[in-house]
Amino acid sequence: MTRSAALLLTIVATVLLAGCGGGGLGGGAAVTVAAPGDREPAPALEVAALDGGAPVTLADRDRPVVLNFWASWCEPCTREMPALVEFHNLRPELDVVGVAVNDRPADSRRFAEEVGIPFALGTDPSGDVAGRFGVQGLPVTLVIDARGRIAATHPGEIDRAQLEAYADQLAADP
Repeated sequence: MTRSAALLLTIVATVLLAGCGGGGLGGGAAVTVAAPGDREPAPALEVAALDGGAPVTLADRDRPVVLNFWASWCEPCTREMPALVEFHNLRPELDVVGVAVNDRPADSRRFAEEVGIPFALGTDPSGDVAGRFGVQGLPVTLVIDARGRIAATHPGEIDRAQLEAYADQLAADP
């Protein structure tokens, strides 16, 4: 089995173990990013903006992205969102992008306003885009390096310390 196939199999198995309604694998789990040579390109992402503006994409970004798949009805998603907001505000050298999956746009917008989410939000009402990223439960956070490759996949609730650890590891990339 090739390294990329083994990595993909590990990611899929981990995602299957996580899911909305449970603690997932967040809550203090150790984090590591894949070595630069082991990273696969992220699928293309273009979704409608939750605010009705220009579509949300990963195209033409020249810095790392923290991509969070979430929903307003998902308790772990709503618990982790303040950490993502704080991380976004404290780490401007990275982009944070959220995609609301299988959620009613009105519910997503209401939640985003309540929490004060300042970063780009898109909507994936069918879950098709999330599926292309291997998302099978919510929440899932992907860390994408400045070259558009998936450096890490974090299924389950994520906390601020984990976000910082991912960012620090990306900063140490050669």
